[in-house]
Amino acid sequence: MQQVIKKLEELKRINDKAEKFTELTDENFVEHGVLFFIPLEKYEVKVLIPAPFHKSIFASGTPTYKQVVNHKEAMLLK
Repeated sequence: MQQVIKKLEELKRINDKAEKFTELTDENFVEHGVLFFIPLEKYEVKVLIPAPFHKSIFASGTPTYKQVVNHKEAMLLK
């Protein structure tokens, strides 16, 4: 996760709003969290914030990349 933060700071995008994300729900409409797609130079990384913690990140509108990667429950997916 530290590499992602460092790369976002190099690209000066750490304070940009997260533009690409999707809420994860199953066929019974149970929420499982939010998956964020964070673009870097040549690829995207995926960061998952599981339920119920995903609700707090949207409390003040669309989160920034900094809020996403610094969230205590954030998981970097490969």
